[in-house]
Amino acid sequence: MAPTLNSGTYTKDLSNAPSIQGGVLFRRKCDFIIPDDTIIYRIVETHYDTSQYDYIAEVYEIGFYSPDFIEQHIDTLREEGMSDNDVVNEIIDLKMEDPHASILVARFAYDDIQILNKNAIRVWAKQIRGAYVDTQKSGVGLAGQIYRQFVLMHGYLVCDNVQTEFGAALWAGTIRDVVGRVDIYDCHNDKYIQELGDKGIGVGGFVPWDLNCTSNHTFRLARWILYPFEITSCTHIVLVVSL
Repeated sequence: MAPTLNSGTYTKDLSNAPSIQGGVLFRRKCDFIIPDDTIIYRIVETHYDTSQYDYIAEVYEIGFYSPDFIEQHIDTLREEGMSDNDVVNEIIDLKMEDPHASILVARFAYDDIQILNKNAIRVWAKQIRGAYVDTQKSGVGLAGQIYRQFVLMHGYLVCDNVQTEFGAALWAGTIRDVVGRVDIYDCHNDKYIQELGDKGIGVGGFVPWDLNCTSNHTFRLARWILYPFEITSCTHIVLVVSL
């Protein structure tokens, strides 16, 4: 399982809901707010017994009656020193949600996976399999904040076997900045290699991505043009972020 950076026509877009087969095992929700913002989001996570993915998480921007009042009230609660978690709970307790004004802004798919933690104890983690973030939200750091919530919900989050340029950049930059330390993990040997450092390379120089596209491919993100891709496959390497 690995960060093989794929390009060309490869996509992991979940802008349309995937086909679902099998029954729902359980559904849970998580409300959160981005620091220094006044928009409250809700993750609705559904776990299936038999489906293409173990989990589908849809993320909504919650709509409210009297949105101007809600925005002002959020600012007031923060000025009073209330934490963002408590602010969200306080706003939800007002029972002013307008269900017709909520907007789907993101969708993620992920599966269960077992890895070792830093104490060499086998634990369950969630491995990202696909993602969609509305284009109007993709530039405001929403994806990183959602990944942070996934880690708070599940403890361990693992990158996919294959990543797009944008997915790889998310792990190389935003997740390190917003969520926390990212580690390079060897699935064949069940061991941590190095912490992921600047420029998408391990702090000890380990290169965790290979390149699965033609040599004359034109990158959409300039950061990968001079990246020292591994010649051999990195299919046994993943990235892990945890609490």
